[in-house]
Amino acid sequence: MPTQKRVTVVNDHQDFLELLAEFLGEEGYEVTTIAKHQGAFEQIKASQPDIVVCDLMFDNAPAGWALLDMLYLDPTTRAIPLILCSAATRHVQEIAPSLASKGILWLEKPFELEKLLEMLQKAGTEATRKPSTKKID
Repeated sequence: MPTQKRVTVVNDHQDFLELLAEFLGEEGYEVTTIAKHQGAFEQIKASQPDIVVCDLMFDNAPAGWALLDMLYLDPTTRAIPLILCSAATRHVQEIAPSLASKGILWLEKPFELEKLLEMLQKAGTEATRKPSTKKID
């Protein structure tokens, strides 16, 4: 029996967290949700999920980028695949080269839940991060 993948979702919108927790749970993922970017790094570092899905904007500031950076730079969390989900399209396009260089996948909101599943499967099968552009349209 395959091991259940553990996904942590960081987003400040409760409805989004509930939707993903229910959907991904039904798809066989073990889901942990975090509603604030403050303290999220420590929680993720302690729990070591298989994949992290994070929003970019928290309280109208791109705080998700700082979280992704911390996860990428810390040797104990660097290997965790990261997926950025954001409606801040222009801002994400500006940082897309940096996302690609760090192997961070990104998905533009709104998105079909099936696209997120594709991205989770892709992220879960990659052993290490490799620089490339991995946006799924």
